[in-house]
Amino acid sequence: MSGMEKIKEIFETYLMTLVHPFRIHQQFRHQLPLPSQDGHLYRPLTLAEGLGVSWIFVILRGLGKIIIMVAFLNFFMSLQSPEFPFLQDLIRSSSITAYSFLLFSAALDIIFFPIGAIIMTEFWAWVIRTYSGWLNPDQDADTIADQITVHALSSNLFSMIPILGDLIQPILYYFLLYAGIRSNLGATRSLTFIVLITPTLLIGMFLSVMALAIFYLVT
Repeated sequence: MSGMEKIKEIFETYLMTLVHPFRIHQQFRHQLPLPSQDGHLYRPLTLAEGLGVSWIFVILRGLGKIIIMVAFLNFFMSLQSPEFPFLQDLIRSSSITAYSFLLFSAALDIIFFPIGAIIMTEFWAWVIRTYSGWLNPDQDADTIADQITVHALSSNLFSMIPILGDLIQPILYYFLLYAGIRSNLGATRSLTFIVLITPTLLIGMFLSVMALAIFYLVT
């Protein structure tokens, strides 16, 4: 397989996760082709592949934010009256500060995205592996957890949408986790919701222990 064909295959699987989130995981688990695919089986993405494609969309999101901000600032400056030069200078100075902050923020998002995505992926993989071991010890928990968490990264495609993208992406991420846990792990609806709220429960338990420790230290 040539390099271009491999890249095409990666993007096809990445996008197919969004089109058929449940069926793609059924294919991974049971090796059953999707409807209208003429027996074609999609190869599960590795973490490096899923992360690499997601990073492309994160970079595009950062560039889009900068372009929108520059266009907005230029439009806003064009509406200012030349009769108030002091006000123009003040607005120009504030605009430069806002632009610098946005540029710095976008750069941080792009640079630290892989680190944050790996930490998030590994954490969810650990949670899913734990439940998989309880649900069915005979299953390959590592493979299932990796497939579910890696393909949930496909949600980053929607991060490119201006303004709404930051809201849609995390919601879609949890939905893709839900689809993977249901179809790949084979969990029931109730167990799937328990898996998804596990991080909240763990954080709540940790904060409770910390609060009790502080309470006993100060009393």
